[in-house]
Amino acid sequence: MPMSDEERRLLKELEMGLIVDDPHLAMELLSGYPARRLPAGLFPGMAAALIGAVLILAGAGIPAPGAVVLGILLLGLGACLLLGPTVLARSARRQHTG
Repeated sequence: MPMSDEERRLLKELEMGLIVDDPHLAMELLSGYPARRLPAGLFPGMAAALIGAVLILAGAGIPAPGAVVLGILLLGLGACLLLGPTVLARSARRQHTG
């Protein structure tokens, strides 16, 4: 069943509203190529955080303060990589404007 003129007009209005509200999503949908959904630092961040957590637990089990400090640093690095530059940049923007 073909669309009526009213339905075509409403669809065009929705499309224009999407382009205005979220141009990145609109371009992605129009191009037909979905954007990468996984953050770039996902796997290195997970690895660093996991190794850091293991070092913290191992350093706490045996008296090794150097391992605990290294574990904390790796855990922090992993968190930064997992959050990615977009979350960190958004946080920095809020601090400058607020």
